[in-house]
Amino acid sequence: MEIVYKRVDDLIEYEGNARRNDAGVAKVAESIREFGFLNPITIDPNNVIIAGHTRLKAAKQLGMEEVPCIVQNLSEEDAKLARIIDNKSHEYSTWDVGKLHQELSGIGLDFKTTFFTPNRDRKFFKDNKFLIFGNNELPITEDEYARLKAVYDDYISKNKTYLGFVMFLTGGEAE
Repeated sequence: MEIVYKRVDDLIEYEGNARRNDAGVAKVAESIREFGFLNPITIDPNNVIIAGHTRLKAAKQLGMEEVPCIVQNLSEEDAKLARIIDNKSHEYSTWDVGKLHQELSGIGLDFKTTFFTPNRDRKFFKDNKFLIFGNNELPITEDEYARLKAVYDDYISKNKTYLGFVMFLTGGEAE
């Protein structure tokens, strides 16, 4: 697979692209600015985008003149299918909160940089348990859940009620 550089103005957005991607452009631009183009835009021999519409918009936002591309010679039907699969496949993945936390710990990134926004990204953590309070939904690891449940069960055993548990958890007087 050969990477070629194409002028941004020569690339053609596929007019049938069903994916709405404007909300992600600023985040992708931030990533490209920080790390460069990690994933080239996939195009057909006529410069029509197969995968990478958001990356192209981000490159334009950054004022880039050229971007890395991979040219794929697919049939029209296969190109359409590839576009759909590329846009849909990430929806089937989830995150292991424990491993994610380990990866992010100590590298000085915040939620803005890592794309994660509390409460908005629940679909990415659908295989995880959540600690929910008010409008906040925090994904927690199995270990965190087990520890919290043990503390809760112990509190209930001693106090015969859940009232005061949060005060106890936060270092208050209840217990």
